[in-house]
Amino acid sequence: MKEIKVRLPGGTEARHPSGKTVKEILSSWNDGALKSAVAAKINGSLVDLSFSVHEDSSIEPVDISSKDGLEVVRHSISHVMAQAVQDIFDGVKVTIGPSIEDGFYYDFDYAETFTPEDLEKIEKRMQKIVSADHPFERRVVSRDEARALFEEKGESYKVELINDLPEEVKEVSLYSQGEFVDPCRGPHIPSTGMIKAFKLLNVAGAY
Repeated sequence: MKEIKVRLPGGTEARHPSGKTVKEILSSWNDGALKSAVAAKINGSLVDLSFSVHEDSSIEPVDISSKDGLEVVRHSISHVMAQAVQDIFDGVKVTIGPSIEDGFYYDFDYAETFTPEDLEKIEKRMQKIVSADHPFERRVVSRDEARALFEEKGESYKVELINDLPEEVKEVSLYSQGEFVDPCRGPHIPSTGMIKAFKLLNVAGAY
């Protein structure tokens, strides 16, 4: 079996079988490394803790209290919000939902206007999704498969986003939690249960 060399914080080096996940490597290095980690950096690039490592790499955990960690959490909450909205309101289409400087948001195509009462319903549904502790799962599919998936769902904005990708992009990464799925580069927190607090402000949210 191929072995890879991994450089960890503090200059520590270790060898691991190729294909181990970032989570497995970090936990074998330090039992407490994952207590507040929401993602990791491999050679400076953000990845999920479930990311499999196949080459010699430098790995460091990303703490939830860091700027990068907060962005990962906020982005993950935006996915939970989108799931909650679609669970409650029929016919709602979603576009994009990144983290922003003061929180997170998701754009929705909805025939009505969200009311304060609606926001309360969305928050309650989000709490249920958080309590269910759904894992954020990543899979990579062909561009054609991704397009077909969202065409079947009637998610025209997602189809448009996929069509607008550069021609050389042949694969698309999808993230799901529970029944919700979205084309996304990630990374995301390991599961919805890591979300501790949020507040909806109109169509945006603060964390």
